[in-house]
Amino acid sequence: GLDDVHSEDGTGSVSLDVQPHHLQAAGRVHGGLIAVLADTAGYRAIRSILKPGQRTTTVELKINFLEGPESGVLTATARLVSSSGSLVVTEMDVTDGNGRLVAQALSTYIIIEPQP
Repeated sequence: GLDDVHSEDGTGSVSLDVQPHHLQAAGRVHGGLIAVLADTAGYRAIRSILKPGQRTTTVELKINFLEGPESGVLTATARLVSSSGSLVVTEMDVTDGNGRLVAQALSTYIIIEPQP
């Protein structure tokens, strides 16, 4: 159910319309789903700078949950912070439909070169 919103020039975003099955027992969006949104937005940002044949995977993801949304559309927006050698760092904000900050994340990805 993720919608690819944007991916260019070292930025990326993805959104999700929250459904009842996305909620945990307390009626809030599951934190794992918010982490998936952040990580996917980070990938979208990196995808925009990859050369043909290169791939990437997450090495580390740190996230702070700031709000517990219950419904609506969540959007994760990422931007590249650093890109040197094979490691890329992205910073991601997850917001609700009112623009309220739900979570902030920082992630490191490794660029995997194509095999000869």
